[in-house]
Amino acid sequence: MSDTLKLNPHQASDVEAASEIVYAEAAELFEPRTLDRDIIALITIFLIVVTYHIQNPLLLFNVQFGSAFRNATLQPVMAIGLIIAAAAQIGSWRKVRGNPLKLGAAVILILYTLYIGAAILLDFNFSGALYGIDQVVFVERLEDTAPLVLLEAAASLTLIFEVLALVAAVLLWQPWTRLDVYRKALRKQGAALVVAVIVVGVWELAINVFKIQEFLLPRPSVIAGAFSEVYPRLVSAGWNTFQNAFWGFVVGCGAGVVTGIFAARFTSFSKALLPVAVGVNAVPIIALAPIFNNWFGALNPASKVAIVAMLTYFPAMISTVRGLTAVDVLSLELMKTYAASQWDIFRKLRLPTALPYIFSALKVGTTLAMIGAIVSEYFGGATTGLGFRIRDDAGLFKYPEAWSAIMIAALFGILFYMVVSIVERALMSWHVSFRE
Repeated sequence: MSDTLKLNPHQASDVEAASEIVYAEAAELFEPRTLDRDIIALITIFLIVVTYHIQNPLLLFNVQFGSAFRNATLQPVMAIGLIIAAAAQIGSWRKVRGNPLKLGAAVILILYTLYIGAAILLDFNFSGALYGIDQVVFVERLEDTAPLVLLEAAASLTLIFEVLALVAAVLLWQPWTRLDVYRKALRKQGAALVVAVIVVGVWELAINVFKIQEFLLPRPSVIAGAFSEVYPRLVSAGWNTFQNAFWGFVVGCGAGVVTGIFAARFTSFSKALLPVAVGVNAVPIIALAPIFNNWFGALNPASKVAIVAMLTYFPAMISTVRGLTAVDVLSLELMKTYAASQWDIFRKLRLPTALPYIFSALKVGTTLAMIGAIVSEYFGGATTGLGFRIRDDAGLFKYPEAWSAIMIAALFGILFYMVVSIVERALMSWHVSFRE
């Protein structure tokens, strides 16, 4: 029998202080030792700048950077993204409340987020209302009859608010306190960065030395110059293509996961379906794209969504079946010993075991989705997608512009992959691969 430990007041206060430190460090999870906080802060800063240009038609149509986000379906996504990123950066309100500087920064960031949300999502611009500008001016294309002087005044007022929001984001970020993290990240990723610089340098040098023609392979500097000029129209085209890729990904992977669950439960269904999956995956997409365009209509987005869905369906289905049937035999026998129901076995054993397999298929599906969407547009469709832009620019020997479109496609693919990885980390924080 052990006696109860008795502490004097000083010892008790020391134990309490130590416990608070331990709990505070546990609450931080992996955040102080990774670049997660920095990525969120950079996303927040970028979205602050983007939404500032979106909320005023003078900036949206007359400024090159703002014109990149003229797509009407892209603007609400930017506003919602700012709300999510700002909430993630502020984090725990309890910790922010204890620091007056961070508290003020959080309040400013919240107010700017509310301002942008009202302007973009609710079509109500507070600066416009302050200057007596009709709200219709902010939701329609800029015309010659628009009150330009008042719009400039509203933009100047919002600029002050934007600068305050940027300062607030930096104060919440506090990058000067994370220099050790940056040094460790640089040491870890230094080799990859050096290789990337060497490849670009050799590319530029080889074209100059061997006199390679521009139509065969443009120089990186030429591609960068073309990109800086044409990126506004390419961002809109990339977003149109990404929407087809996203909805095809949702349909294909969703159906694949659901079918995989049934296939894992009924083995005869799985044995009948897997040969079909292998056969369909062996068919090149360039053979399917014209057929699907003919079935659904070349100008109908459903044809692109269907191609992406077919590309992503079978990898998701096969990985789900593999994950659900890869459970540990001893763990399965233990749950049966405790008289666990099939639902409990699925929820507590099979699904956690299958999640790494499923997310591996989903991350592969992000790249397949972008490939399928671009290829389907390449074989016919609307003129607002990246596939058409690449085909049109290449056909007119505008190879720097074609390479610029390829860069935009790569950026959207990387962002898509990162979003799925963030969801994976949120749902699988318990997994050994995410432990420090």
